[in-house]
Amino acid sequence: MFNRTKPALRALLSLTLAAGLLLAPPPGGTPATQAAGDGKLYKFDFGPGTVAAGYTAVPQTAAYSASLGYGFADPAKVTSRDRGTADPLRSDFAMPAGTPFLVDVPNGDYRVSLISGDAIASSSTVVSAEGASVATLSAGAGQYAEQTVNVNVRDGQLTLNFTGTVPRINAIEVSRIYKFDFGPGAVETGYTGVLQTAAYSAAQGYGFGDVTKVGSRDRGTPDALRSDFVMPAGTPFQVDVPNGTYDVSILTGDAIGRTSMDVRAEGLLQLYSFGAPEGQFLEEAFPITVTDGRLTLDFSTTTPHLNALVITRRPDAIKDNRITVFLAGDSTVSNYNRFLAPQAGWGQMLPNYLNGAQVVVDNQAKRGRSSKSYYDEGSLDTILSRMKANDYLFIMFGINDSATDTARRTEPSTTFKEYLTKYIDAARAKGAIPVLVTSQSKRTYDASGVFTNSIGGYPQAMRELGAAVNVPVIDLNAKSIAYYNSIGVEATKDVFMWLNAGESPNYPSGASDNVHFQEYGAGQLARLVAEGIKEKNLHPLAQHVK
Repeated sequence: MFNRTKPALRALLSLTLAAGLLLAPPPGGTPATQAAGDGKLYKFDFGPGTVAAGYTAVPQTAAYSASLGYGFADPAKVTSRDRGTADPLRSDFAMPAGTPFLVDVPNGDYRVSLISGDAIASSSTVVSAEGASVATLSAGAGQYAEQTVNVNVRDGQLTLNFTGTVPRINAIEVSRIYKFDFGPGAVETGYTGVLQTAAYSAAQGYGFGDVTKVGSRDRGTPDALRSDFVMPAGTPFQVDVPNGTYDVSILTGDAIGRTSMDVRAEGLLQLYSFGAPEGQFLEEAFPITVTDGRLTLDFSTTTPHLNALVITRRPDAIKDNRITVFLAGDSTVSNYNRFLAPQAGWGQMLPNYLNGAQVVVDNQAKRGRSSKSYYDEGSLDTILSRMKANDYLFIMFGINDSATDTARRTEPSTTFKEYLTKYIDAARAKGAIPVLVTSQSKRTYDASGVFTNSIGGYPQAMRELGAAVNVPVIDLNAKSIAYYNSIGVEATKDVFMWLNAGESPNYPSGASDNVHFQEYGAGQLARLVAEGIKEKNLHPLAQHVK
């Protein structure tokens, strides 16, 4: 019903413009699509104050016109204020009472980010998009409510309404959501179909670098998104996007085969051993910052399977100010997907012991890695690309550093310390806080049933390095041994991956693994790490331990 009123509204505006009754665009005003990214990104700063860098100014007199591409339907119903604060984006705002704000955009899905507040008064603003209520922005005096919603536009124009006693709108960012469905089969509604022959071109704005290296299949299932896929072996898929930070979500799987691949974005390793068993599908997401106007994704393995891709921009003006705890480590720390449950790493369970409103855990631990191989493959670079000042980097290696292959082998007293120092120096250069975590012991015990250290000299080398370079050390090695001894040999089977045949559908033959953990055990190790955070009084992180 709401969409049917839009053509009439446009006709009325056109007649009004023809009659010379609409106000002219503000001085220096340009069409939003030209100012902000030609249908991909629109950034509006409302009110009479200073305009934030990179934003299009929207004074209360900004009347919608087709040539401008944005504006209020009836500026006579809009007032505005500027509180004179130092933040140009939040200092001023518009108060549109009973008139919508319109933005001409190509049809598709968009992320709409909104900021509403007032430096001297409380506010509450109800936001509707395309006729449906999408957000309520309430804030006390001097506070600002921020929210991001997804909106589908089908008639070439985004319509936003603001209601409330005195609605306030400080800033809006509208960004296109890119959705691709790969393969020769049916295309999912709302997605752009991408065949194996789709070569990149600037005119198209996306495509493969070398289509001769791309294969495809369609398994003929009813699910348009999952039935078909492409196999880009040794060539990137590229998408032109405005510079900024994006969440990239990838779907992989095959109705008749197992899938697994590594994914790099902008040259940085983001997903490793990413795949699913036969007939299953997995979707995972990661953040990436684009600085050259083009997102480049590389997929490696013999036959990578790419079913679908969704790229969503994070708003520039809404920041996640939570502390991030980055984890660099091995398989005993890493995350495991549902196809490997109940196996889990302690890093996967660590968020359960931290206040999520203040702290987020970014677990970048990878299976089979040592301090050397993790660094050499560039996994630390992925962490550094996301790290901000006052974040934490927890570093736990040792188990795989004793491997015989040269790609992983380090010596406790020399190369192990040298590689750990690289992590420490890199974190400190970013203004972050490095923390060393000694590797927990394996399920090893003597003839008397007493657990002992099974990681060789690596935990002690880490203790020595921490003391030498003034880096806190959480001694998970000692804590784990004490814990195992407190519960006894038999009870540790519930900690480690010991399963009877038929106990788990993912391990039909059972398991007897003395290195890796079940979810329960991973939780217990995470508890010990959280305990170590408090014991070391890692400020301010310790204040956010549950």
